[in-house]
Amino acid sequence: MNCSNCGAVYEENAKFCGGCGGQLNTNNANEAAQLNQQQVTQQMTAATVSTTGTANNEYLEKGKQISKNFFSFALEAFKGPMVASHKVTDSDKLNGIISLLLYAFLLPFFSYLTTKNLTNQVNNEFFPAASIPVPFGATVIQPFFYILIFLAVFTAVNFGVAKLMRVDLSFTNVMTRFGVFVVIPATLLFLAVLFAFISANFLSALFFFIGLGLFTVSSTSLLFSLKEKSSGGLDVYYGLIITNVVMFIFFVIVVMTVLDRIINEMGSMLPFGF
Repeated sequence: MNCSNCGAVYEENAKFCGGCGGQLNTNNANEAAQLNQQQVTQQMTAATVSTTGTANNEYLEKGKQISKNFFSFALEAFKGPMVASHKVTDSDKLNGIISLLLYAFLLPFFSYLTTKNLTNQVNNEFFPAASIPVPFGATVIQPFFYILIFLAVFTAVNFGVAKLMRVDLSFTNVMTRFGVFVVIPATLLFLAVLFAFISANFLSALFFFIGLGLFTVSSTSLLFSLKEKSSGGLDVYYGLIITNVVMFIFFVIVVMTVLDRIINEMGSMLPFGF
């Protein structure tokens, strides 16, 4: 810092100037130091806000790009699922995962909405002074993970059958192809959920059962999609038998487990100990 009388440089804690011997105004020095500290703090805060804003913009842009890619992926699946399944690459892996995740969530979520509508009708008719709650965790979250496991096992079984058919494809490619075929059933389940929200029960049930039926078609179509790459090996007919038998056993185990959990949890919440 500089002396206000002679301009000589002095140390921050000095009381007298070494040049002219005059008394230094330490209050001004302290105020200057505080001002400098405030400026540094403001600059650091501005830099932090700028960094955070940049990171948020990056996440937003990534989200937009992912949505755009999935929309294009779904559009190709609508145009021709079998053709689109033959064109998938490693870059489509995320789109296939999103498709399977949507199906795994929408299926139990529709069941939750339907059950909730039915229980509301029962409450109004038989228990006007009480209510029968529908547990979201037991009817949506738990089944969501069970369905994800089911889809993963189904993909693994098809991958194993593909190896028996001497198809040279990776597990990721099989999963992405499966995601292509699930786009249409997932879309129908989405429509079923929308109609369930507005209590259009007939339309919601119609789209729901069509979506389930098309999922069966999709699961069968997956093996035929893989067969195109086959170079001998197991016939696709026997591949379908193996896949259906294994998945039927697994499906029964999963459904019985889920239903048992839902019934037990709802039974504990019923009024009057029902």
